Amino acid sequence: MPGKQQKKQQVPLHKADFGNGIEIKYTQIQPGTLDTLEPHRDDYFVFFLQDSGSMELMIDFALHRPTGKGIGFVAPGQVHHYTDNGTAQGWFLAVDIPLVQDTWRNILENAKGQQQCIPMDDISAFAQCLQLVLQYDQQSNSDPLQRKVLHSLIDAYIGMVASAFLQANNNSQQQTDRAAIITRQFKELVKEHFLTLKGPAAYADRMNLSLSYLNEVVKGHTGFPVSHWIQQESLLEAKRLLYYTDLTTKEIAFRTGFEDHTYFTRVFRKLTGETPLTFRARYRDLSNLSL
Repeated sequence: MPGKQQKKQQVPLHKADFGNGIEIKYTQIQPGTLDTLEPHRDDYFVFFLQDSGSMELMIDFALHRPTGKGIGFVAPGQVHHYTDNGTAQGWFLAVDIPLVQDTWRNILENAKGQQQCIPMDDISAFAQCLQLVLQYDQQSNSDPLQRKVLHSLIDAYIGMVASAFLQANNNSQQQTDRAAIITRQFKELVKEHFLTLKGPAAYADRMNLSLSYLNEVVKGHTGFPVSHWIQQESLLEAKRLLYYTDLTTKEIAFRTGFEDHTYFTRVFRKLTGETPLTFRARYRDLSNLSL
């Protein structure tokens, strides 16, 4: 008699273990090639440049279907997986976080959750840059000067990608002003501490700002107050655990910083319009993901 399947306790995390801070390859995706790649999150950025074909990619409950030529990215911490539909070929580039400068990170953070895959008529400049990245990656293992050139090429490529997403998402606001910097720093703190810090004042203290000023800046920059982003980070993590693990509602409430699971259920229902178990049942029916 087969043994009982082990209960999934958490979303798998893939960690960067790249020699030069990157991993790059030109590859083809087709049905059957990604069977073993479960939903997971990475602690690094993933960029892809699609040459042709089509594929399906789930990123934090949004289904993306890039077709033909285009670019895309997955940010650190986003739960994602490729479905077994479609055939595509192109470049994949994984980049450790320290190699992504703040200006590009800020743009990509703002694009996250909007369009994360955009079509392009001409990808030749992107492809040429990645070919150079591959060339220098193969040459730079024992040469610090070559590695410096490699990292400059990576910075250039990510800058090209960030610029394309900035234009595609119609975000004309200056990305390096103080409001943008404070908002990004706040969101990064929330991602790091949302399990233990639930009150807006705790984040203001961490940033040495008054709560009224932090709230004014974040709301002015994003349209939502500080409390909204704290709630949304907890909610997103709860959704990830509901869909990708077998933890009970009570266990998930504890994992996301709620001491009372009934209160967690009330908050979840208020924010989503459905109970945690209804959400789990609905999203585990994969046919609903394409709606």
